[in-house]
Amino acid sequence: MKTLVCCFFLCLGAHPPAALAQSAPPHLFSLQAADTLHRPRFWTALGAGTATYAASMTGLYKAWYADYPATRFHFFNDLGEWNQMDKMGHWLMSYNESRWVYGGARWTGLPPRMAAWVGFAGGQLIQTSFEIFDGFSAQWGFSWSDIGFNLLGSGLFLGQQLGWSEQRILLKMSAWPVSYSPAPIYPVTPAGSTQWTSLDRRADELYGTGPVSLFLKNYNTLVVWASVNPAAFLPGRAPWLPRWLNLAVGMGADNLFAGFGYDWQADKDCRGPDCVRYRVDAGQYPRTRQFFLSLDVDLSRLPVRNRFLRSLLGAVNIIKFPAPALELNSRGRLRLHPLYF
Repeated sequence: MKTLVCCFFLCLGAHPPAALAQSAPPHLFSLQAADTLHRPRFWTALGAGTATYAASMTGLYKAWYADYPATRFHFFNDLGEWNQMDKMGHWLMSYNESRWVYGGARWTGLPPRMAAWVGFAGGQLIQTSFEIFDGFSAQWGFSWSDIGFNLLGSGLFLGQQLGWSEQRILLKMSAWPVSYSPAPIYPVTPAGSTQWTSLDRRADELYGTGPVSLFLKNYNTLVVWASVNPAAFLPGRAPWLPRWLNLAVGMGADNLFAGFGYDWQADKDCRGPDCVRYRVDAGQYPRTRQFFLSLDVDLSRLPVRNRFLRSLLGAVNIIKFPAPALELNSRGRLRLHPLYF
């Protein structure tokens, strides 16, 4: 999953306040949503969005792709890699990018249905741009399964917005740092090689370090949640149920140190019997799928009147609220977490 692309004005518009009767158009930089198309806002948003998109794509290319060999455009089937956690990431980000773009479009005064389609298109533009970069990279390739999950994410947003005029099912994320063993791992080939590595070194090389990598690149820490609002499905039938309380189901993974299996090469482009290759003990570090059930808070439904705070809460509503969680993993183990994030 690639670096998050998000523009400040879209984040502030991620949860626009309800349209109010206005005697005059709101100020250009007011957080109050416009009733009708606000042309200065529209052109400001379009210009800022275009500039941010161009700068983000340029920065992403230099940070992610420039140091890797390029080739002619090609396709790559990666559906089976990483226990599908990268696909979950595409689903998550395309949904939220569409949600953020929709918020910015509504801020300019675009009608709700048109803004919903703009949000869908914006999410697809961002994610498809990543995929085109992949298509020209020798180490990756254009993935139709990525495109499919991108469509599922933006489609989930669009379907809810057109059908219910609200988001009753949110896609969220959570992550928590994982400690890896520093014990030496020696190559399985070539025989006798002392060029050792360790799981913590492998994790740093594979996923990077820091909070951005923790959330957006580390498949051993990321959990993607579908957070459902029961009160929205039971209007008037459960007055005791808080409007902001959600039920969340999540998917994560553990012990992923290679796209497939348990071994990897020190140099991915190396060919031949002299390539340095490592293998992690599958019995000690089995690749594991994790499924979670937990409670969550829909920050956009909290009774907050301040426009700035409402906009900020809507923008960060991609993060799951810490809560107790029940975990069932692919090894058949059931575990209760008193607090999980």
